[in-house]
Amino acid sequence: MVYNGTTAVANAPSRRFFAPMFKARWQNMQNVVNDSAFYSLIPSGYQTYYYAYIRQWAQWASGFVLQLHQSDFFSTGIGYTVCDIMAKECLTGGFRINSTEPMTKEFLTKYADENGLSETFYQMFFHSNATGNCILVLTPVNGELTVTPYPVDRVVFQIGRKKEITSALILNRFVAGETVFYAREKRLKKNGKYYYKVELANGTLVTSPSFTGQGLPEVPEIVEEQFKDAYGDIKPRIWYELPKRLRGIGCYNIPNKPLAVALKDMPGYSDSTLHTCLDILYSIDYNYTQSQVDQYMGKSRALVPKQMGRVVMGQKGTLTEGRSFYEEVNAVATPLDEQFFTQVESGNLNGETVKPLFIQPDLREQAHKYIRDSDLELLASKVGLSSSDLANHLNYNRGGDKTATEVVSESDTTEKTVNEKRSLAQNGVNKMLSDLAYFYGFEYAAEVEWGKAASNSERTNQELLAEYQAGVLSLRDYLRKRWTDLTEEEIEQKATELEQKAEQDRLKEQSSFGGNAMFDEKDYYGNDKPETENVDENP
Repeated sequence: MVYNGTTAVANAPSRRFFAPMFKARWQNMQNVVNDSAFYSLIPSGYQTYYYAYIRQWAQWASGFVLQLHQSDFFSTGIGYTVCDIMAKECLTGGFRINSTEPMTKEFLTKYADENGLSETFYQMFFHSNATGNCILVLTPVNGELTVTPYPVDRVVFQIGRKKEITSALILNRFVAGETVFYAREKRLKKNGKYYYKVELANGTLVTSPSFTGQGLPEVPEIVEEQFKDAYGDIKPRIWYELPKRLRGIGCYNIPNKPLAVALKDMPGYSDSTLHTCLDILYSIDYNYTQSQVDQYMGKSRALVPKQMGRVVMGQKGTLTEGRSFYEEVNAVATPLDEQFFTQVESGNLNGETVKPLFIQPDLREQAHKYIRDSDLELLASKVGLSSSDLANHLNYNRGGDKTATEVVSESDTTEKTVNEKRSLAQNGVNKMLSDLAYFYGFEYAAEVEWGKAASNSERTNQELLAEYQAGVLSLRDYLRKRWTDLTEEEIEQKATELEQKAEQDRLKEQSSFGGNAMFDEKDYYGNDKPETENVDENP
Protein backbone atom coordinates (compact mmCIF):
# COMPACT_ATOMS: atom_id res chain seq x y z
CA MET A 1 0.00 0.00 0.00
CA VAL A 2 1.81 3.11 -1.24
CA TYR A 3 0.33 6.43 -0.22
CA ASN A 4 -0.22 9.17 -2.75
CA GLY A 5 -2.45 12.21 -3.02
CA THR A 6 -5.60 10.14 -3.52
CA THR A 7 -5.25 7.50 -0.82
CA ALA A 8 -6.64 9.54 2.08
CA VAL A 9 -10.36 9.85 2.82
CA ALA A 10 -11.87 12.20 0.24
CA ASN A 11 -13.72 15.17 1.75
CA ALA A 12 -13.24 13.77 5.24
CA PRO A 13 -14.75 15.94 8.00
CA SER A 14 -11.33 15.97 9.66
CA ARG A 15 -9.81 17.66 6.63
CA ARG A 16 -12.42 20.44 6.74
CA PHE A 17 -12.40 20.96 10.51
CA PHE A 18 -8.69 20.66 11.24
CA ALA A 19 -7.14 21.99 8.03
CA PRO A 20 -5.28 24.82 9.83
CA MET A 21 -3.82 22.35 12.33
CA PHE A 22 -2.77 19.87 9.67
CA LYS A 23 -1.24 22.68 7.64
CA ALA A 24 0.72 24.01 10.61
CA ARG A 25 2.02 20.54 11.44
CA TRP A 26 3.00 19.91 7.85
CA GLN A 27 4.84 23.22 7.60
CA ASN A 28 6.71 22.45 10.80
CA MET A 29 7.60 18.92 9.75
CA GLN A 30 8.33 19.14 6.04
CA ASN A 31 11.99 20.11 6.32
CA VAL A 32 12.55 17.48 8.99
CA VAL A 33 10.88 14.45 7.50
CA ASN A 34 11.18 15.18 3.80
CA ASP A 35 13.36 12.28 2.72
CA SER A 36 13.01 12.59 -1.05
CA ALA A 37 16.57 13.94 -1.29
CA PHE A 38 18.06 10.65 -0.10
CA TYR A 39 15.76 8.41 -2.10
CA SER A 40 16.69 10.32 -5.26
CA LEU A 41 20.28 9.17 -4.70
CA ILE A 42 19.32 5.47 -4.56
CA PRO A 43 20.49 3.58 -7.70
CA SER A 44 17.64 3.16 -10.17
CA GLY A 45 17.64 -0.65 -9.89
CA TYR A 46 16.72 -0.39 -6.20
CA GLN A 47 14.40 2.63 -6.26
CA THR A 48 11.16 0.72 -6.87
CA TYR A 49 11.55 -1.37 -3.73
CA TYR A 50 12.90 1.54 -1.70
CA TYR A 51 9.96 3.80 -2.57
CA ALA A 52 7.32 1.06 -2.29
CA TYR A 53 8.41 -0.51 0.99
CA ILE A 54 11.41 0.89 2.84
CA ARG A 55 10.31 4.53 2.57
CA GLN A 56 6.84 3.71 3.84
CA TRP A 57 8.21 1.70 6.77
CA ALA A 58 10.59 4.51 7.69
CA GLN A 59 7.83 7.13 7.60
CA TRP A 60 5.51 5.12 9.85
CA ALA A 61 8.45 4.52 12.21
CA SER A 62 9.11 8.27 12.34
CA GLY A 63 5.46 8.93 13.27
CA PHE A 64 4.68 11.05 10.20
CA VAL A 65 3.54 9.67 6.83
CA LEU A 66 3.82 12.56 4.40
CA GLN A 67 0.76 12.04 2.24
CA LEU A 68 -1.48 11.07 5.15
CA HIS A 69 -0.69 13.18 8.19
CA GLN A 70 -0.16 16.43 6.34
CA SER A 71 -3.86 16.99 5.58
CA ASP A 72 -6.14 14.21 6.84
CA PHE A 73 -5.10 12.37 10.01
CA PHE A 74 -3.58 13.20 13.34
CA SER A 75 -0.55 11.05 14.09
CA THR A 76 -0.40 9.03 17.30
CA GLY A 77 3.22 8.03 16.59
CA ILE A 78 2.35 4.39 17.30
CA GLY A 79 4.85 3.10 14.70
CA TYR A 80 7.68 4.86 16.51
CA THR A 81 6.41 3.47 19.81
CA VAL A 82 6.56 -0.12 18.53
CA CYS A 83 10.15 0.28 17.29
CA ASP A 84 11.20 2.03 20.50
CA ILE A 85 9.71 -0.69 22.75
CA MET A 86 11.31 -3.42 20.62
CA ALA A 87 14.74 -1.77 20.83
CA LYS A 88 14.45 -1.37 24.61
CA GLU A 89 13.29 -4.96 25.06
CA CYS A 90 16.24 -6.21 22.98
CA LEU A 91 18.59 -4.41 25.39
CA THR A 92 16.82 -5.59 28.56
CA GLY A 93 19.44 -7.01 30.90
CA GLY A 94 22.25 -5.17 29.09
CA PHE A 95 25.13 -6.94 27.38
CA ARG A 96 28.71 -7.98 27.96
CA ILE A 97 31.56 -8.63 25.55
CA ASN A 98 33.39 -11.93 25.91
CA SER A 99 36.55 -13.43 24.46
CA THR A 100 38.71 -16.46 25.19
CA GLU A 101 41.64 -14.06 25.60
CA PRO A 102 41.35 -11.79 28.69
CA MET A 103 43.16 -8.79 27.16
CA THR A 104 40.83 -8.77 24.14
CA LYS A 105 37.84 -8.84 26.46
CA GLU A 106 39.27 -6.06 28.61
CA PHE A 107 40.02 -3.85 25.58
CA LEU A 108 36.58 -4.25 23.99
CA THR A 109 34.78 -3.70 27.30
CA LYS A 110 36.67 -0.45 27.77
CA TYR A 111 36.05 0.53 24.13
CA ALA A 112 32.31 -0.11 24.60
CA ASP A 113 32.18 2.14 27.67
CA GLU A 114 34.19 4.96 26.11
CA ASN A 115 32.43 4.93 22.74
CA GLY A 116 28.85 4.40 23.86
CA LEU A 117 28.16 0.98 22.33
CA SER A 118 24.96 0.79 24.41
CA GLU A 119 23.50 3.72 22.44
CA THR A 120 24.86 2.21 19.21
CA PHE A 121 23.11 -1.11 19.88
CA TYR A 122 19.85 0.68 20.75
CA GLN A 123 19.98 2.53 17.41
CA MET A 124 20.89 -0.75 15.68
CA PHE A 125 17.80 -2.54 16.98
CA PHE A 126 15.56 0.50 16.36
CA HIS A 127 16.68 0.89 12.73
CA SER A 128 16.44 -2.82 11.97
CA ASN A 129 12.90 -2.93 13.36
CA ALA A 130 11.93 0.25 11.51
CA THR A 131 13.40 -0.36 8.05
CA GLY A 132 14.14 -4.09 8.06
CA ASN A 133 17.94 -3.79 8.23
CA CYS A 134 20.59 -1.81 10.04
CA ILE A 135 24.13 -1.65 8.70
CA LEU A 136 26.94 -1.28 11.25
CA VAL A 137 29.80 0.60 9.58
CA LEU A 138 33.41 0.76 10.78
CA THR A 139 35.05 3.89 9.38
CA PRO A 140 38.79 4.64 9.63
CA VAL A 141 39.33 8.16 10.96
CA ASN A 142 42.96 9.22 11.49
CA GLY A 143 44.16 5.83 12.68
CA GLU A 144 41.07 5.03 14.74
CA LEU A 145 37.84 3.17 13.98
CA THR A 146 34.37 4.57 14.63
CA VAL A 147 31.19 2.48 14.74
CA THR A 148 28.09 3.99 13.13
CA PRO A 149 24.65 2.34 12.75
CA TYR A 150 22.89 3.25 9.48
CA PRO A 151 19.24 2.55 8.66
CA VAL A 152 18.93 0.79 5.34
CA ASP A 153 17.23 3.84 3.77
CA ARG A 154 20.70 5.45 3.90
CA VAL A 155 22.58 2.38 2.60
CA VAL A 156 22.36 0.22 -0.51
CA PHE A 157 24.30 -3.03 -0.22
CA GLN A 158 25.02 -6.39 -1.84
CA ILE A 159 26.00 -9.62 -0.11
CA GLY A 160 28.13 -12.58 -1.18
CA ARG A 161 27.75 -16.31 -0.70
CA LYS A 162 29.00 -16.11 2.90
CA LYS A 163 26.23 -13.61 3.73
CA GLU A 164 28.80 -10.85 4.19
CA ILE A 165 28.44 -7.42 2.56
CA THR A 166 30.70 -7.19 -0.51
CA SER A 167 29.80 -3.66 -1.69
CA ALA A 168 27.90 -0.73 -0.24
CA LEU A 169 26.73 2.79 -1.06
CA ILE A 170 26.42 4.92 2.11
CA LEU A 171 24.66 8.32 2.14
CA ASN A 172 25.37 11.16 4.56
CA ARG A 173 24.31 14.81 4.84
CA PHE A 174 26.19 17.77 6.33
CA VAL A 175 24.18 20.87 7.27
CA ALA A 176 25.77 24.24 8.06
CA GLY A 177 23.18 27.01 8.36
CA GLU A 178 21.46 27.32 4.98
CA THR A 179 24.20 25.31 3.27
CA VAL A 180 23.64 21.59 2.76
CA PHE A 181 26.10 19.04 1.34
CA TYR A 182 25.55 15.37 0.57
CA ALA A 183 28.26 12.73 0.84
CA ARG A 184 28.08 9.52 -1.17
CA GLU A 185 30.51 6.90 0.10
CA LYS A 186 31.28 3.80 -1.98
CA ARG A 187 32.95 0.66 -0.66
CA LEU A 188 33.86 -2.45 -2.64
CA LYS A 189 36.22 -5.38 -3.00
CA LYS A 190 38.46 -5.66 -6.05
CA ASN A 191 41.26 -8.14 -6.74
CA GLY A 192 41.29 -9.26 -3.13
CA LYS A 193 41.65 -5.73 -1.76
CA TYR A 194 39.09 -3.38 -0.21
CA TYR A 195 38.61 0.23 -1.30
CA TYR A 196 36.44 3.22 -0.46
CA LYS A 197 35.79 6.66 -1.96
CA VAL A 198 33.70 9.65 -0.82
CA GLU A 199 31.99 12.03 -3.23
CA LEU A 200 30.60 15.38 -2.07
CA ALA A 201 28.05 17.72 -3.69
CA ASN A 202 25.81 20.54 -2.52
CA GLY A 203 22.02 20.51 -2.46
CA THR A 204 19.21 21.55 -0.10
CA LEU A 205 17.27 19.85 2.66
CA VAL A 206 14.58 18.81 0.20
CA THR A 207 16.49 18.41 -3.06
CA SER A 208 19.42 16.11 -3.71
CA PRO A 209 22.52 17.07 -5.71
CA SER A 210 23.08 15.77 -9.21
CA PHE A 211 26.70 14.71 -8.54
CA THR A 212 27.77 15.97 -11.95
CA GLY A 213 30.96 14.10 -12.72
CA GLN A 214 32.12 12.95 -9.30
CA GLY A 215 31.09 15.95 -7.24
CA LEU A 216 33.26 18.63 -5.66
CA PRO A 217 37.07 18.20 -5.85
CA GLU A 218 37.62 19.79 -2.43
CA VAL A 219 35.75 19.95 0.86
CA PRO A 220 34.16 23.42 1.37
CA GLU A 221 35.48 25.19 4.43
CA ILE A 222 32.01 25.59 5.94
CA VAL A 223 31.62 21.81 6.41
CA GLU A 224 35.29 20.89 6.65
CA GLU A 225 35.16 20.00 10.35
CA GLN A 226 32.05 17.86 9.93
CA PHE A 227 33.66 16.03 7.01
CA LYS A 228 36.89 15.38 8.95
CA ASP A 229 34.92 14.12 11.93
CA ALA A 230 33.15 11.61 9.67
CA TYR A 231 35.97 10.58 7.32
CA GLY A 232 39.25 11.98 8.60
CA ASP A 233 41.88 13.64 6.40
CA ILE A 234 40.89 12.12 3.08
CA LYS A 235 40.06 13.98 -0.13
CA PRO A 236 36.84 13.65 -2.12
CA ARG A 237 36.77 11.74 -5.43
CA ILE A 238 39.88 9.64 -4.61
CA TRP A 239 39.86 5.88 -4.10
CA TYR A 240 41.61 4.80 -0.89
CA GLU A 241 42.47 1.31 0.24
CA LEU A 242 40.83 0.38 3.51
CA PRO A 243 43.21 -0.62 6.34
CA LYS A 244 44.47 -4.19 5.85
CA ARG A 245 43.67 -5.05 9.46
CA LEU A 246 39.99 -4.29 8.81
CA ARG A 247 39.65 -7.66 7.02
CA GLY A 248 36.79 -6.48 4.80
CA ILE A 249 34.86 -3.38 3.77
CA GLY A 250 33.78 -2.75 7.37
CA CYS A 251 30.01 -3.12 6.82
CA TYR A 252 27.92 -5.61 8.82
CA ASN A 253 24.31 -6.53 8.10
CA ILE A 254 21.82 -6.68 11.00
CA PRO A 255 18.56 -8.12 9.59
CA ASN A 256 15.24 -7.89 11.39
CA LYS A 257 13.56 -11.05 10.08
CA PRO A 258 14.92 -14.41 8.92
CA LEU A 259 12.66 -14.27 5.85
CA ALA A 260 12.00 -11.33 3.51
CA VAL A 261 8.57 -11.35 1.90
CA ALA A 262 8.44 -7.84 0.49
CA LEU A 263 12.10 -7.69 -0.58
CA LYS A 264 12.66 -11.29 -1.64
CA ASP A 265 14.42 -10.24 -4.87
CA MET A 266 17.08 -8.33 -2.89
CA PRO A 267 19.34 -10.83 -1.04
CA GLY A 268 20.28 -9.76 2.47
CA TYR A 269 17.36 -7.37 2.83
CA SER A 270 14.69 -8.01 5.45
CA ASP A 271 11.12 -6.96 6.28
CA SER A 272 10.33 -4.26 8.81
CA THR A 273 8.52 -5.16 12.03
CA LEU A 274 5.79 -2.81 10.79
CA HIS A 275 5.34 -4.49 7.40
CA THR A 276 2.33 -6.67 8.22
CA CYS A 277 0.58 -4.14 10.46
CA LEU A 278 0.41 -0.98 8.34
CA ASP A 279 -3.36 -1.41 8.15
CA ILE A 280 -3.55 -1.45 11.97
CA LEU A 281 -1.37 1.67 12.24
CA TYR A 282 -3.71 3.35 9.74
CA SER A 283 -6.77 2.23 11.72
CA ILE A 284 -5.37 3.54 15.03
CA ASP A 285 -4.67 6.99 13.56
CA TYR A 286 -8.04 7.03 11.75
CA ASN A 287 -9.96 6.08 14.89
CA TYR A 288 -8.12 8.70 16.94
CA THR A 289 -8.82 11.38 14.33
CA GLN A 290 -12.51 10.48 14.18
CA SER A 291 -12.76 10.70 17.96
CA GLN A 292 -11.44 14.24 17.63
CA VAL A 293 -14.09 14.92 14.98
CA ASP A 294 -16.78 13.67 17.39
CA GLN A 295 -15.54 16.04 20.07
CA TYR A 296 -15.45 18.92 17.61
CA MET A 297 -18.94 18.18 16.28
CA GLY A 298 -20.42 18.05 19.76
CA LYS A 299 -18.50 20.90 21.27
CA SER A 300 -20.95 23.81 21.12
CA ARG A 301 -23.79 23.17 18.70
CA ALA A 302 -27.32 23.97 19.84
CA LEU A 303 -30.94 23.45 18.82
CA VAL A 304 -32.68 26.82 18.56
CA PRO A 305 -36.47 27.04 19.02
CA LYS A 306 -38.41 28.46 16.11
CA GLN A 307 -39.30 31.48 18.21
CA MET A 308 -35.64 32.40 18.15
CA GLY A 309 -35.24 31.89 14.44
CA ARG A 310 -34.70 34.55 11.85
CA VAL A 311 -37.40 37.27 11.85
CA VAL A 312 -39.35 37.06 8.61
CA MET A 313 -41.56 39.94 7.54
CA GLY A 314 -45.04 39.46 8.87
CA GLN A 315 -43.98 36.97 11.55
CA LYS A 316 -43.20 37.43 15.21
CA GLY A 317 -39.79 36.63 16.55
CA THR A 318 -37.73 37.00 19.66
CA LEU A 319 -36.08 40.40 19.60
CA THR A 320 -33.30 41.85 21.73
CA GLU A 321 -33.06 45.59 21.41
CA GLY A 322 -34.73 45.38 18.05
CA ARG A 323 -32.58 42.53 16.73
CA SER A 324 -33.33 38.86 16.24
CA PHE A 325 -31.42 36.07 17.95
CA TYR A 326 -29.27 35.46 14.86
CA GLU A 327 -28.63 39.16 14.34
CA GLU A 328 -27.55 39.49 17.97
CA VAL A 329 -25.13 36.56 17.75
CA ASN A 330 -23.65 37.59 14.43
CA ALA A 331 -23.25 41.19 15.55
CA VAL A 332 -20.60 40.26 18.12
CA ALA A 333 -18.96 37.19 16.62
CA THR A 334 -18.00 35.42 13.45
CA PRO A 335 -21.10 34.03 11.70
CA LEU A 336 -22.12 30.85 13.50
CA ASP A 337 -24.69 29.43 11.11
CA GLU A 338 -23.12 25.99 11.37
CA GLN A 339 -23.44 26.04 15.14
CA PHE A 340 -27.21 26.52 15.42
CA PHE A 341 -30.03 24.36 14.12
CA THR A 342 -33.80 24.81 14.31
CA GLN A 343 -35.54 22.77 16.96
CA VAL A 344 -38.50 20.93 15.41
CA GLU A 345 -40.64 20.75 18.56
CA SER A 346 -40.33 24.18 20.09
CA GLY A 347 -43.17 25.26 22.31
CA ASN A 348 -43.61 26.76 25.70
CA LEU A 349 -44.28 23.40 27.33
CA ASN A 350 -45.26 23.03 30.98
CA GLY A 351 -44.70 26.69 31.52
CA GLU A 352 -40.95 26.35 30.85
CA THR A 353 -39.11 29.26 29.33
CA VAL A 354 -38.26 28.83 25.69
CA LYS A 355 -34.47 28.61 25.37
CA PRO A 356 -31.78 27.08 23.14
CA LEU A 357 -30.92 23.45 23.83
CA PHE A 358 -27.29 22.44 23.49
CA ILE A 359 -26.81 19.23 21.56
CA GLN A 360 -25.33 16.59 23.81
CA PRO A 361 -24.33 13.97 21.25
CA ASP A 362 -23.06 10.53 22.06
CA LEU A 363 -19.35 11.06 21.59
CA ARG A 364 -18.93 7.29 21.22
CA GLU A 365 -16.18 7.28 23.79
CA GLN A 366 -16.65 3.61 24.61
CA ALA A 367 -16.88 2.68 20.94
CA HIS A 368 -13.62 4.46 20.15
CA LYS A 369 -11.96 2.88 23.19
CA TYR A 370 -13.09 -0.59 22.13
CA ILE A 371 -11.78 -0.08 18.58
CA ARG A 372 -8.50 1.35 19.84
CA ASP A 373 -7.87 -1.43 22.34
CA SER A 374 -8.79 -4.10 19.79
CA ASP A 375 -6.36 -2.54 17.32
CA LEU A 376 -3.63 -2.45 19.97
CA GLU A 377 -4.21 -6.11 20.83
CA LEU A 378 -3.96 -7.08 17.15
CA LEU A 379 -0.92 -4.82 16.67
CA ALA A 380 0.86 -6.46 19.61
CA SER A 381 0.11 -9.90 18.19
CA LYS A 382 1.41 -8.96 14.73
CA VAL A 383 4.69 -7.43 15.89
CA GLY A 384 5.41 -10.13 18.49
CA LEU A 385 4.92 -8.18 21.71
CA SER A 386 2.74 -9.07 24.65
CA SER A 387 -0.25 -6.73 24.83
CA SER A 388 0.81 -5.54 28.29
CA ASP A 389 4.28 -4.61 27.00
CA LEU A 390 2.72 -2.49 24.26
CA ALA A 391 0.03 -0.88 26.46
CA ASN A 392 -0.21 -1.41 30.21
CA HIS A 393 -3.96 -0.86 30.42
CA LEU A 394 -4.61 -3.89 28.20
CA ASN A 395 -3.91 -6.06 31.25
CA TYR A 396 -7.46 -5.49 32.43
CA ASN A 397 -9.43 -5.58 29.21
CA ARG A 398 -11.26 -8.77 30.13
CA GLY A 399 -12.72 -7.41 33.33
CA GLY A 400 -10.11 -8.58 35.83
CA ASP A 401 -6.48 -9.32 36.54
CA LYS A 402 -4.79 -11.93 34.38
CA THR A 403 -3.88 -15.27 35.86
CA ALA A 404 -0.24 -16.14 36.56
CA THR A 405 -0.27 -18.55 33.61
CA GLU A 406 -1.54 -15.83 31.26
CA VAL A 407 1.13 -13.38 32.46
CA VAL A 408 3.90 -15.94 31.96
CA SER A 409 2.53 -16.78 28.49
CA GLU A 410 2.49 -13.09 27.56
CA SER A 411 6.04 -12.63 28.78
CA ASP A 412 7.07 -15.59 26.65
CA THR A 413 5.68 -13.82 23.56
CA THR A 414 7.96 -10.82 23.95
CA GLU A 415 10.91 -12.97 25.06
CA LYS A 416 10.69 -15.23 22.00
CA THR A 417 10.58 -12.22 19.67
CA VAL A 418 13.54 -10.59 21.41
CA ASN A 419 15.60 -13.78 21.33
CA GLU A 420 14.98 -14.14 17.58
CA LYS A 421 16.10 -10.56 16.88
CA ARG A 422 19.18 -10.98 19.07
CA SER A 423 20.06 -14.20 17.29
CA LEU A 424 19.80 -12.51 13.88
CA ALA A 425 22.01 -9.65 15.10
CA GLN A 426 24.58 -11.96 16.70
CA ASN A 427 26.63 -12.83 13.61
CA GLY A 428 27.00 -9.25 12.40
CA VAL A 429 27.79 -7.85 15.84
CA ASN A 430 30.33 -10.60 16.63
CA LYS A 431 32.08 -10.12 13.29
CA MET A 432 32.21 -6.37 13.88
CA LEU A 433 33.66 -6.79 17.39
CA SER A 434 36.26 -9.30 16.20
CA ASP A 435 37.34 -7.02 13.32
CA LEU A 436 37.44 -4.06 15.70
CA ALA A 437 39.72 -5.96 18.08
CA TYR A 438 41.90 -7.22 15.20
CA PHE A 439 42.38 -3.66 13.91
CA TYR A 440 43.86 -2.69 17.28
CA GLY A 441 46.20 -5.68 17.38
CA PHE A 442 44.17 -8.37 19.17
CA GLU A 443 44.12 -11.68 17.33
CA TYR A 444 41.34 -13.46 19.19
CA ALA A 445 37.65 -13.45 18.27
CA ALA A 446 35.05 -11.75 20.45
CA GLU A 447 31.33 -12.08 20.92
CA VAL A 448 28.48 -10.22 22.57
CA GLU A 449 26.41 -11.87 25.28
CA TRP A 450 22.97 -10.38 25.88
CA GLY A 451 21.37 -10.22 29.31
CA LYS A 452 18.19 -12.14 30.03
CA ALA A 453 15.39 -10.87 27.80
CA ALA A 454 12.83 -11.04 30.59
CA SER A 455 13.15 -11.52 34.33
CA ASN A 456 11.64 -14.49 36.13
CA SER A 457 8.19 -14.06 37.55
CA GLU A 458 7.87 -13.76 41.34
CA ARG A 459 6.25 -17.20 41.45
CA THR A 460 9.13 -18.77 39.52
CA ASN A 461 11.69 -17.25 41.90
CA GLN A 462 9.77 -18.54 44.92
CA GLU A 463 9.66 -22.05 43.46
CA LEU A 464 13.41 -21.98 42.76
CA LEU A 465 14.14 -20.84 46.31
CA ALA A 466 11.92 -23.58 47.76
CA GLU A 467 13.70 -26.23 45.68
CA TYR A 468 17.10 -24.95 46.84
CA GLN A 469 16.05 -24.94 50.49
CA ALA A 470 14.66 -28.46 50.12
CA GLY A 471 17.99 -29.64 48.71
CA VAL A 472 16.59 -30.40 45.24
CA LEU A 473 18.83 -27.74 43.67
CA SER A 474 22.46 -27.13 44.52
CA LEU A 475 23.54 -23.59 45.29
CA ARG A 476 25.20 -23.16 41.88
CA ASP A 477 22.24 -24.59 39.98
CA TYR A 478 19.95 -22.27 41.91
CA LEU A 479 22.08 -19.26 40.95
CA ARG A 480 22.11 -20.32 37.28
CA LYS A 481 18.32 -20.53 37.12
CA ARG A 482 17.69 -17.47 39.28
CA TRP A 483 20.04 -15.14 37.38
CA THR A 484 20.47 -16.62 33.90
CA ASP A 485 22.57 -13.72 32.63
CA LEU A 486 25.48 -14.49 34.99
CA THR A 487 28.62 -16.06 33.56
CA GLU A 488 30.10 -19.22 35.08
CA GLU A 489 32.87 -17.14 36.65
CA GLU A 490 30.32 -14.81 38.26
CA ILE A 491 28.24 -17.78 39.47
CA GLU A 492 31.31 -19.37 41.06
CA GLN A 493 32.32 -16.08 42.68
CA LYS A 494 28.81 -15.47 44.05
CA ALA A 495 28.52 -19.06 45.31
CA THR A 496 31.88 -18.80 47.08
CA GLU A 497 30.86 -15.53 48.73
CA LEU A 498 27.57 -17.05 49.94
CA GLU A 499 29.33 -20.16 51.29
CA GLN A 500 31.86 -18.03 53.16
CA LYS A 501 29.09 -15.89 54.62
CA ALA A 502 27.15 -18.99 55.70
CA GLU A 503 30.25 -20.34 57.46
CA GLN A 504 30.83 -17.02 59.22
CA ASP A 505 27.21 -16.95 60.35
CA ARG A 506 27.54 -20.52 61.67
CA LEU A 507 30.65 -19.66 63.68
CA LYS A 508 29.07 -16.50 64.99
CA GLU A 509 26.00 -18.42 66.11
CA GLN A 510 28.23 -21.01 67.76
CA SER A 511 30.05 -18.42 69.81
CA SER A 512 26.93 -16.47 70.75
CA PHE A 513 25.20 -17.02 74.07
CA GLY A 514 22.17 -19.22 73.57
CA GLY A 515 23.28 -20.43 70.16
CA ASN A 516 22.04 -23.68 68.71
CA ALA A 517 25.55 -25.13 68.94
CA MET A 518 26.49 -23.85 72.41
CA PHE A 519 28.37 -27.01 73.37
CA ASP A 520 30.76 -28.79 71.09
CA GLU A 521 32.70 -31.73 72.59
CA LYS A 522 35.67 -31.01 70.33
CA ASP A 523 36.09 -27.61 71.96
CA TYR A 524 36.85 -29.46 75.23
CA TYR A 525 38.21 -32.87 74.30
CA GLY A 526 39.55 -32.34 70.79
CA ASN A 527 39.51 -35.60 68.89
CA ASP A 528 40.24 -37.64 72.06
CA LYS A 529 36.70 -38.13 73.24
CA PRO A 530 36.65 -40.18 76.50
CA GLU A 531 34.98 -43.55 76.41
CA THR A 532 31.55 -43.66 77.91
CA GLU A 533 30.86 -46.37 80.48
CA ASN A 534 28.16 -48.78 79.63
CA VAL A 535 25.27 -47.98 81.88
CA ASP A 536 22.23 -50.08 81.98
CA GLU A 537 19.41 -47.59 81.83
CA ASN A 538 16.91 -50.26 82.81
CA PRO A 539 18.45 -52.27 85.68
